[in-house]
Amino acid sequence: MEGLEVLKIKIKEAPITSGVYLFKNKKDQPIYIGKAINIKRRLGNYGQVNKLPRRLQQMVFQTNSIEFELTETERNALLLEALLIKKFAPRYNIRLKDDKSFPLIKISSDEYPRISKFRNEYNKNDLVFGPFTSALKTDKVLKILQKIFKLRSCTNQEFKNRSRPCLLYDIKQCSAPCVGKVSLSEYGKQVSKTISFFKGNQNNITNDLEKEMLIASKLLKYERASEIRDSIQSLNFIIREEIKVGSQDSNYDFIYINKDKYLSIFISFIRYGRYLGGKMIYISKDKEDEKNISSLLIQFYISGFRPQSLICSGAISNFKDLKIIFKDKLEINLMLKNKNINGINNIEKISKNNLYKEIKKYDQFYDTNNEILQLTQKFFKIKSPVQRIEGYDNSFYSNNYAVASYVVFNNEGFDIKESRTYKFKDLDLKKFGDADLMKKVFLSRFENSNKLIPDIILIDGGKPYLKICNDILKKFNLDNQIFLIAISKGHKRDYKFDKYHTLNGSNISLTDQPKIEGFLQKIRDKAHTLSKKNSLKRMSDSIKSSFLDDVKGIGKVKKLRIINYFGSTKELKQTSMEELLQIEGVNKLLAQIIIDKINNE
Repeated sequence: MEGLEVLKIKIKEAPITSGVYLFKNKKDQPIYIGKAINIKRRLGNYGQVNKLPRRLQQMVFQTNSIEFELTETERNALLLEALLIKKFAPRYNIRLKDDKSFPLIKISSDEYPRISKFRNEYNKNDLVFGPFTSALKTDKVLKILQKIFKLRSCTNQEFKNRSRPCLLYDIKQCSAPCVGKVSLSEYGKQVSKTISFFKGNQNNITNDLEKEMLIASKLLKYERASEIRDSIQSLNFIIREEIKVGSQDSNYDFIYINKDKYLSIFISFIRYGRYLGGKMIYISKDKEDEKNISSLLIQFYISGFRPQSLICSGAISNFKDLKIIFKDKLEINLMLKNKNINGINNIEKISKNNLYKEIKKYDQFYDTNNEILQLTQKFFKIKSPVQRIEGYDNSFYSNNYAVASYVVFNNEGFDIKESRTYKFKDLDLKKFGDADLMKKVFLSRFENSNKLIPDIILIDGGKPYLKICNDILKKFNLDNQIFLIAISKGHKRDYKFDKYHTLNGSNISLTDQPKIEGFLQKIRDKAHTLSKKNSLKRMSDSIKSSFLDDVKGIGKVKKLRIINYFGSTKELKQTSMEELLQIEGVNKLLAQIIIDKINNE
């Protein structure tokens, strides 16, 4: 029993109180999590399947069970929903576009503080600066500061066990406190200057460096003067890139919410009156998603570094509850924008401009991708809109290291997170053919799957693959939902002669449809590259360590040649003298050594 039947039963059993409900698949995995003031009423909405978005229709049909978590208040339901979505990442819940943690720089609380880049967890006694939106920029800033202030970057373990300075001391990026090359008081001064820099006092530091450079020049210490000059130039480079948006005590994240063309969220980071950059964390064409903004913000800030304050550009649903949750659970002060906040109009303008740049990029990709999806739908006369295509391919070497992969293409382009690779160990491909492998892949893909169902599946293989794959789809009642296309390679593997096959028996040439042909070939090539890369990796990993490593006269190249010939070390152990002599570079003496090694093992 699944899908609508499960839903109808659970609607009758559902409580009329607030809480969280979890739709689960056959594997007991949450595929959708939601909250409600009245769970019974909310579940009733899902019963009207035809009125649901296609994404949620698929979710209902894949539901095997529904569970409830009751809460005393709607506020608690909001928090619990966000925590559970963060934990399980259900397939059918809307997702943050970018939920990865951003790099920060910290100065540790050790006697000789360490400066380093980090993400997520940290000691509360450490001084933390950031976040920064670019890891490369963070590395650059860190390198410049090390060059100027020469703070250590080594771990505490390395620091304790050093008996002589490391390379960073030689290249003048560390003062080597580990071996006493700098006093504690002098090191402390450099730490204070670094902290002062992060707090926006760059001009004072630059002035001090300029004075120091003049003194060094007067004392004819030209090398030192040149070093300081380079430091000033590097420092000025960082300062030039920063944008002043308020007073020096302005420290907060600004959440800009746009509801014009799309529902979108852009977060800007302001530290010590300077704009450190920002990120669009969410974008959707469905403005109904507005009710999920509160949950999205909790998910974004629930882990890792948290600012003291959040300023929201405008009102959002559940704002009062969200404000209390942020204060009590996350120790963040949430407030709405007001004119008394120093530089707030400036930061709102910057956020808006940067968001529109991101939306423009999104539009370009979306329109282009949507156009080709519509063209493909029209050409193949597919009734429903095409929103997701999956491309499948297999790879193996010498009848071993079998790997199958599929890539996903949707309105936003190729989705790396959604693409998958299947590795099949100890699979004898001499007995188990390529078509059988594809069958095995389809079973793995659709059996108990909580993934979105594709509209088109593109198979790199000939016409016979269609029936094999369609039989699997029939098993899961998906044959009427998914359109199958198989590509057979053209004469001498020339893509110009490739043929495209569908279940109605047609052999289609796309030479007069260059856009569609190029598009499908790109999907095919992506799937091929992914499977081949992983198959090669499997082979590479298998030969990194083998009994041949101890055999004199066998280097990396010869070992690879031998194992490639047999396909695996397992097959090699069944070999004979005659077979070994067929391999380039293997003489009778080496062959006998290998045979003796096999026999001894």
